[in-house]
Amino acid sequence: MNSQQVDKSLVDDFEDFFEQSLNGYVIASPKGVILRANARIGTWLGYAADELTSMNVTDLLSIGGKIFFETHLRPLLHMQGMFDEVALELIGKDGKRLPVIANAMERKNEGSVVFVRFTFFRAVDRRKYEQNLREERAQAVEGLRSEQEVSALREQFIAVLGHDLRNPLASIDAGIRLLAKTPLDERAVAIVDLIRSSTARMAALIDDILDFARGRLGGGISLDLHPVLLKPVLLHAVEELRISNPQRQIKTQLDLSAPVLCDPGRLSQLVSNLLANALTHGAHDGLVRLSATQDASGFELIVANTGRPIQPSVLQNLFQPFKREDERASQQGLGLGLYICSQIAQAHGGTLSASSDETETRFTLKLPAAH
Repeated sequence: MNSQQVDKSLVDDFEDFFEQSLNGYVIASPKGVILRANARIGTWLGYAADELTSMNVTDLLSIGGKIFFETHLRPLLHMQGMFDEVALELIGKDGKRLPVIANAMERKNEGSVVFVRFTFFRAVDRRKYEQNLREERAQAVEGLRSEQEVSALREQFIAVLGHDLRNPLASIDAGIRLLAKTPLDERAVAIVDLIRSSTARMAALIDDILDFARGRLGGGISLDLHPVLLKPVLLHAVEELRISNPQRQIKTQLDLSAPVLCDPGRLSQLVSNLLANALTHGAHDGLVRLSATQDASGFELIVANTGRPIQPSVLQNLFQPFKREDERASQQGLGLGLYICSQIAQAHGGTLSASSDETETRFTLKLPAAH
C-alpha cells in the first residue's frame, strides 16, 4: 500500500468515525452557522443532514439553553477559546428535549477563528436522575399550585435575576473603564476591549430579559407618556445607526408637525431595533427607508428594506419571544427584540405589523391619536 492509498484510507476511516460515532458532532462558523453535522446528531433530533446545514447552533437549544449560551457560553468561548462539560438540552424537530453534555473549541488560523467544533454526549440517564431528585423535592409544594402560578413564578425569577445581575455587571464595567485609563500593552488593550464589548452586550441582553419578563407577567412594559415632537427623536436614532453603519444608506421621510403622546425613550428603542434589523437582514447594498406621518387618525411609522423576503411560516410567528426574523447567522441575540417592539406598541395602545415580499420587507407601527 503506497502513501496515497494510506492517506485515502485514513480519510475514509475519519469520515466513517465522524458519521457513525456514538457522539454528536457539529462544525459551525464563528457566528454559529452549522457548516456540517454528523449523522448521529441528525438521528437524535430527527433532522436530515442537509436540514441542519445553515441552521444556527442556538436553533437546536431549548429556551433556557439559548439564554445560557448567549449570556455565558459565547463570551466564555471568545475569552478562552473553549468550554467543556456543560449540561444543555437540545430540541428535536418534533419538539422533544434531549439532555446532553456539550464541549466546544474554536479552531484558529493566525489568530482568527476559522470555525468552532461542538461535541454533544447524550445524558439521558444523568438527567433522569436529576429529574427524579427535582420531582421528589417539588412534590411537597406543587400540590397547591396551578400551572399558571408556576409559570408566573418562573418569569418572576427571571426578572429578579436580571435585576440582581445589574450591580455586578456595573462594577465590572466601572473597573474596566478605570483599567482602560492606565498604560497597557497591546494584548491587554485587546482583552479590555473584548471585556467592555461583552459587558455592553450582556447589559443589552439583561434589558431584553427584563422587558420580556415585564411583558409576560401581565403588567406590560411601563411607559412615561407625554406630548413629544418626535422628529428629533427619530433622527437621533437614525444618526446613531448611521455612525455604526457608515457604508449603508438610510433614507428618512418625516412629515411630523404636532406632538405625539408617547414615551420617547421606548419609541426610540423600537425604532433602533427595527432599523438595526433592517440593516442586518436587508440587502447589504440596498436602501433602508424610515418614514413617519401623522393625521387626525393617529401616528404611523414605517421601516422598510430590500432583500430576501421573510418566509410566510416565519412571518406568522415573528413577534413571538425567542423567534428570529430569519435563520441567518448574524443573529446572535435571544430573539426577543421584535417581541419587545410589539409590546412597546401594545403598551401605547397601538399595533406593530410586518409584511414581506420580493419587493421589500416592511414593519408598520400605528398609534391612535390622543383624545
